[in-house]
Amino acid sequence: MEPENIVAAVTDPSRDKFSLLEEVLANSKFFETLEEAWAKSGKPKNEFIVAVKPNLSMALRRNDVGVYTDPFLVIHLLRLLLKRGFANLRVVESQNLYGNWFTNRGVVQVAARCGYFPETDPEALAGKSRHAIRVRGGGVDAEVPLIDMTLEPSVFADAPDGERIEVGKAWAEADFRISFPKFKTHFYSTYTLAIKNVYGCLPRQDKVRHYHCKKRVGSWTARAIRLFPVHFSVVDGYTGADGVVGVKMKAICRKPYTMIAGRDIMAVDHAGATLMRVKPEKSSMYRELSALQAPAPYRLLGRPKPARPWFNVPYLFVFFTVLIEANAWLMDYAGSLATGGFDACFRHKSVEAFWWKKLLYWLTLPVNIFLDLGFLRLRFREWLFFRKLKKLAALAPILTGSELLMECLARMSPQDVRGLMGILNRHSMTPPFFSGHYFFLNGFEKTLPAKLSIANLAVYDMLLYLSRHEVTAETLIAELAALLSAQPDIFGKNDSCGACYY
Repeated sequence: MEPENIVAAVTDPSRDKFSLLEEVLANSKFFETLEEAWAKSGKPKNEFIVAVKPNLSMALRRNDVGVYTDPFLVIHLLRLLLKRGFANLRVVESQNLYGNWFTNRGVVQVAARCGYFPETDPEALAGKSRHAIRVRGGGVDAEVPLIDMTLEPSVFADAPDGERIEVGKAWAEADFRISFPKFKTHFYSTYTLAIKNVYGCLPRQDKVRHYHCKKRVGSWTARAIRLFPVHFSVVDGYTGADGVVGVKMKAICRKPYTMIAGRDIMAVDHAGATLMRVKPEKSSMYRELSALQAPAPYRLLGRPKPARPWFNVPYLFVFFTVLIEANAWLMDYAGSLATGGFDACFRHKSVEAFWWKKLLYWLTLPVNIFLDLGFLRLRFREWLFFRKLKKLAALAPILTGSELLMECLARMSPQDVRGLMGILNRHSMTPPFFSGHYFFLNGFEKTLPAKLSIANLAVYDMLLYLSRHEVTAETLIAELAALLSAQPDIFGKNDSCGACYY
């Protein structure tokens, strides 16, 4: 008997994202589905391959947390899988159009910047097709490979209609495939969820010339799903990105505080699109897959709330994007538009670009500001925050004496600051290590379930800085306590998010 088609979804701003993830996995019978697939495979558990495909390569600025799948949620999913005895895991992704414009765009380099593992010199990671994600904490200590499918072998398969599809081997050979996308809009497909996320399993870097110009984005993605089925989908909607260019940038992210999960990829997309208040059929990806397999009825378990505020992409904009799809030059330039600013790790390619390409790139700056006014609001909030900190310099000379430490503080909420103080309390300043929201300091394990991953990374950066500069934990705790006492709302008026990212 076919199991009931369930999509579990939950919205709760009062809880941390990790407990929401665990709830939707339980309600959607994720582990029952996984165990059943393993039993049918006949393989030993350590040979049963589980592949997780997050949305990663769209990250251009680390602070745009609404654009890419939260890496700490991905690591927590890996931790849950390891606890169940599934040790043959992998995280897979391919490169994209950003590699035409920016340096250091290998999947491993981007993953380091986003927090899958401690960041090192991006040049040292250039050309690496794999890197180990250390999953530690909660009784787990293992390494899971992160695989760049652009740099590794592909497989070719023939669809029933004769289409020949190239897919990353790391994804195709898996016994259980999990699509783990972000909850956001898209100017090509209206929205992007679990189906569109599988497009990243098509391995070519210059996706415009290899897929868009051939007008095969939707059809090849749909056929890849048919040839190599997605066994489960999980949508990270704890944060998200809306608007015309939500797929690429959102300086101040939306916060739907929602998680969605289910075994039917079309049902998951249907539920997610409904929460965006858009018809699922608006996505060309959904329509292409619907032509190959009829959507099945499903039961929505839970009471998720529609995202508000939420601005979808005007249909005329989607129509125009599809209209110019086959023009490589226009699509390449359009791909350079929504870059949203700069990240020091991803420098603009200046050597290989012609002068006109450089000019076009710089002309995107006013377009970016117009499309995402949150960028200006964010800069203003940061300026106010730094101004307040400098006024309190006498109370916290170490914290306010370092630009790095002040930037870290700007990304933390009052709850994050209290969590940092808890980590520091009674522990000497030794070099720290983090694995998702688990922190390790002097043999001590502590969880810090910050609402934003960049807050967790800010805590790590602070701990690393202080250990290298031989600052005692007691000194830092005293300075943080002095700041909170002198101006209680300096890190934000509530625990929702940090001062600059609420």
